[in-house]
Amino acid sequence: MASQCASKCRNLFSMVLLISLCLVGCSGGGDSADNSSTVSSQGEQESAGQMLTYAEDVLPIMTAKCVGCHNDGDNPLAPLSLEGEERATSFISAIHFAVEGQTMPPAGGLQLTRVEREKLLAWSSNEAYTGGSEILRIALVEAIAWDTQPKNQDAFFDHRPDVIDCARDRGWFAEEGAVEIRTEFCNYASLTQQALLDLDSGTTLELRFSHSELNFNAPSSAHVAISVAGVAIWEKTFAIPDESELFKETLTLPVAVKSGDSIELHIHNHGDNTWTLHSLEALVSGDQELTFCPSYENTFDAIQATVFEQAGCANSLCHGTAEEGGLNLTPVLAHESLVGVRAFGSSLNLIEPREPSKSYLYQKLSAKTFPGSYPIGGAPMPSAGSAITPGQLKAISIWIEAGAPKEGSIGDTTGEGEGVLENLLGVCLPEPEPVNVIPLPPPDPTKGIQFAMPPHEAPAEEEKEVCFAVYEDFRDVIPPQYMTADREFFYSKGEERREDPFTHHNVLFLSSTPLDKRHDLSFGEWACVGGDNAGNTCEPVANNACGAGKCRSEIKGNIACRGYGPPPPIDTDPEPGDDALTGGGLLPLQSTIEKEGFYETFPTHGIFYWNSHAFNLTTQDALLHIWHNFYFADDRRFEAKRINGAKYIFDAIGTPAFGRKTVCRDFIFDQGDGLLLLSSHTHKRGERFFMNLDSELIYESFTYDEPVTKLFEPAIVFNSTDPAQRTLEYCATYNNGLNADDSPNINTVTRMSQRPPNAGKCKPTACVAGNIGEPCDGAQDDAACDSSPGAGDGWCDACAIGLGVTSDDEMFIIRGSRMSNYDALINAAGP
Repeated sequence: MASQCASKCRNLFSMVLLISLCLVGCSGGGDSADNSSTVSSQGEQESAGQMLTYAEDVLPIMTAKCVGCHNDGDNPLAPLSLEGEERATSFISAIHFAVEGQTMPPAGGLQLTRVEREKLLAWSSNEAYTGGSEILRIALVEAIAWDTQPKNQDAFFDHRPDVIDCARDRGWFAEEGAVEIRTEFCNYASLTQQALLDLDSGTTLELRFSHSELNFNAPSSAHVAISVAGVAIWEKTFAIPDESELFKETLTLPVAVKSGDSIELHIHNHGDNTWTLHSLEALVSGDQELTFCPSYENTFDAIQATVFEQAGCANSLCHGTAEEGGLNLTPVLAHESLVGVRAFGSSLNLIEPREPSKSYLYQKLSAKTFPGSYPIGGAPMPSAGSAITPGQLKAISIWIEAGAPKEGSIGDTTGEGEGVLENLLGVCLPEPEPVNVIPLPPPDPTKGIQFAMPPHEAPAEEEKEVCFAVYEDFRDVIPPQYMTADREFFYSKGEERREDPFTHHNVLFLSSTPLDKRHDLSFGEWACVGGDNAGNTCEPVANNACGAGKCRSEIKGNIACRGYGPPPPIDTDPEPGDDALTGGGLLPLQSTIEKEGFYETFPTHGIFYWNSHAFNLTTQDALLHIWHNFYFADDRRFEAKRINGAKYIFDAIGTPAFGRKTVCRDFIFDQGDGLLLLSSHTHKRGERFFMNLDSELIYESFTYDEPVTKLFEPAIVFNSTDPAQRTLEYCATYNNGLNADDSPNINTVTRMSQRPPNAGKCKPTACVAGNIGEPCDGAQDDAACDSSPGAGDGWCDACAIGLGVTSDDEMFIIRGSRMSNYDALINAAGP
């Protein structure tokens, strides 16, 4: 990626000027850490100066900010090594010039802190360094930054009513530097914004708060609180009625705070009253080095600055104006150069929305961070310098999973918490919002067909699984050579699917319901979605009944479309290897093989069910879209059959809070079967899925939302008459709230207070506050979690994994593809 930077620079510039110029293009990521505009002095005190040494004072700065580019490596990002005191000292004048002119690091790069800059200037001038000791007053909140707190992040969840009515600019306002809440139009307020800097435990805070005269038609009370990083730092109950009051309180921060942590304002009040938070400020010494959180308006800008630019990818001599490999990663052109654009020398797109493993840029970056993770052509990226960090790679994966949008702040797609992207990139981002993915184009009509789901609502802060029916008939558009003689089925090899990111899963089924039962009362009323006829009743088999829209049946809450529609006929000949949750009469349309010579058959027409599982954790309602393309098979020598082993789907149940559990089961192949492909399915606490054949590991996957799909070339054939020789052991390890060092993680454990609305209740068995990880007995046993008897800081909220099909529950499913009578069919077909 940056392999040619150094050689081109050496040929163009003289040595002394080069050190100041090439340093400009070498560092990266984030905004300046010196947010001096946000602080004000309360006093000043002179401190004695000291002469700095290279080893103690300068070397740590050079290591962190300079030698990543200027080093002795075989292929450094920039020329002229600055490793070691002798070399750094030989360029001391150029270093002073670059630091004083603030050309090192460059604007938009990983900046020197105020203290680092002052130390380098003192050292390079051979002058004493004098540190400041003034008291700084730093505003921790801004009125315009407040946003609604999602219920699964509410630190005061036990106060939260079932229905909240508190709209912005009606129930609460951000104006004149303060946030005002009017409880006449707000029955419950939970507002949040991100801390913009790191603060130590014990930091002094000052709070200014006021309320109007408090009124209600009966004696009552109001509960007001502020939390930081989920810990209440101020909490007060006000009696109602009461006089108006303006007060200032001095607080002590009880925990260390990192930039990006949530600051939450909570008000639960009876009556028509007005509450105003005027300011919350930290008082810190000027000697303390403050690290401010670089803020970005959208996720892609954060990735551009902290990954592409920090790694040197956007350097003008690499993927900048030079456009190495035809790729331009400068801020203005990066997104349009990446998303949906075919990679040079590959059949893949650089970024394929929703598909990290099919995105060539992701593969190239992963191959450097995790050597051998992908078989790529050419050198992994960055081609010079260090690999991007695993955290940065994961952030890119999450962004691609969310549809790789250019605008908007995306939320969590991996179940690790709303702030996962901020933590991975070290940035602050706006409140996540639902982002619609770029639509998947339909195939060329001579190459395939597209099923497009009529979009449906995905309500804010809800997980919702639904089922509804549509009628499709592709018999007049599929070329005859790709259909069976009776035109009932078409031949397919491979598929492509794209959906908006706020979904957990979606499945398209063929129903066995005969067409003459399409108006069965169980379907409800058929109506148009989209187009000029939206909302009108429609006849599903009528051509263009909805114009540009789509005719669908009534949407009903349903799990896996079980029991939806008229009762299906009894399946007297079930497909071997398919024991999915769905009852008889439902055929999942999912292509499992893209191997030369192999094909699958799918129906050309009929009543189809869409099973859609929306998972919108943002605070805004959304509309969910899904597209599913199937591609025609030209080479049709061998018919593949799917493996969908869900017989033991709920075996992860009982994995204890703050514990792990490994479950294993057997899948027995029929004699003569050939194993073509394996994959897997768990939910967010599935830590590892692995499969063994005769004690040999043949499959392993560590990512639940992007499981490995392994193709076997040649196929593994099971010809033995002994079932033991045809048995595959498949296993999964579930992690319910443990870090890598086995310490408890309250953000990844199953929690009663954060269960999705359509999930079953769970009984808490472990503590998430106070004595974290210790046992307790139910939601009323908070006292058992107190850090000391009577402390009142305990919370019994962590549960074992329970039964259910929400993303907060777990699944254990083996997936794959096989072919019956493999050897006989392969040999009969010849080469």
